[in-house]
Amino acid sequence: MVKRRLLLYGLFFCLVCAGSCVRRITPPIRESAQILVVEGVVTTDSTPYTVKLSYTGQFLNASAHIDSNQNYINDAIVLIKSDNGDSTTCALTTPGTYQSTDSNFVGTVGNVYTLIVRLSNGKTYISTPEKIVPVPPIDSVSIVYDSTYDYDTRPTQLIVSVNVPDPASTQNYYRWSSLGWVPRKAWGNPCSYGSPPPTNPFENACGALCLQSQGYNALNVLSDQFVNGQEIIQPVFYSPVYWLGRHYVQIQQMSLNKDLYVFWEQYLQQTNRTGSILDPLPSSLVGNIYNQADSNDVALGYFQVSALITKKIIIIPHDIQLYVLESTAAQFIPAGDCHGSIPNTLDDDAVPPGWENAEIIDFY
Repeated sequence: MVKRRLLLYGLFFCLVCAGSCVRRITPPIRESAQILVVEGVVTTDSTPYTVKLSYTGQFLNASAHIDSNQNYINDAIVLIKSDNGDSTTCALTTPGTYQSTDSNFVGTVGNVYTLIVRLSNGKTYISTPEKIVPVPPIDSVSIVYDSTYDYDTRPTQLIVSVNVPDPASTQNYYRWSSLGWVPRKAWGNPCSYGSPPPTNPFENACGALCLQSQGYNALNVLSDQFVNGQEIIQPVFYSPVYWLGRHYVQIQQMSLNKDLYVFWEQYLQQTNRTGSILDPLPSSLVGNIYNQADSNDVALGYFQVSALITKKIIIIPHDIQLYVLESTAAQFIPAGDCHGSIPNTLDDDAVPPGWENAEIIDFY
């Protein structure tokens, strides 16, 4: 018995001593050279073209405050040139962001474009010459009502898809981007001084309605490899149904060349990995921008050239009932004025700029 107690005391003493001998170790941080990051695009649209420049940042630790502005490049000389002899400089507009300055410089199908970036350290980076290939037209737009919802994140939604007749004579690669404005509801405020406040979130109090801007940031690309020559039906926007009213949707359809499509597919594969043992090993994403004096010095990112089609529509849902919204969207009705409680809003009876002549779709 005595030996057993001595053994227990000895074990306890060893544990205490072991705990008191822990010391903090700060491993050295691996220093790696900063890499240029470029994001640039030229389309057949007449809006100014944007080129974004930055450097990769240094990892410090999980709790350190990192000033993102320190990695922006604000002193570069940026030039976009065409194989027909035209060119435009790009001027700095915000940290790390440059925009083309010549309004007459517009991308043209069949022309070849090159991006040139001259850094203050003397290095010059250029893109491989990229040709704008045609983009097939959007034949029509289809809409489906998705009655599923997530109580914490979203109400029911309208799924907007494009119908595209894919040409059989060529291999085509597509990319879509979209945005919209959707009707929103807040509790609102009393309509006159001394009036009682709203007692029901579904009352039509003053300042209760507005339109909110909605973006769709998911990367959306497609190859016609398995649907060549057939009609493509591709979902491009998910418009949440917070309240009754019109939905304003803008769809942009762009052509891609094969190399850029492969680049984005690899990007999606790496960002969508779950971390399982069956995931393939990550690989470097090789873009099309490199150091003119050293082709092994490759920048991150890509210079994209695309033909572009923009379509704007106004969707009028007719069969969405108030009792459905009471069970699927009530949790998204904030207190107070709609403009004050919900960001990025317009008046509910306003038409967003650019939708004045948009196609109206009655949805039943």
